[in-house]
Amino acid sequence: MGKLSELEARIEALHTTKTEEVLLDSLDMQQLLRCSKSTLQRLRNNGDIPCNKVGRRYFYPKSFFTQEFVNSIIKGEDPSKKFDD
Repeated sequence: MGKLSELEARIEALHTTKTEEVLLDSLDMQQLLRCSKSTLQRLRNNGDIPCNKVGRRYFYPKSFFTQEFVNSIIKGEDPSKKFDD
């Protein structure tokens, strides 16, 4: 009986620690990165940002995009760092 309760406790611990990944769609990413659809496509095709394709839509893991990473991609005042003209 003790092993059964121990097993139940382990199963319950697995269920409570499970976290689900929040995914952003392409429109959310364009707003987050302040970029155009074509720029997002180029970043995705170059492998610069991770994504998952479900059907015809792309989804991006929100946890990957820390503020420092977003700041490094967002267009700055320096014209040489701009993705879009």
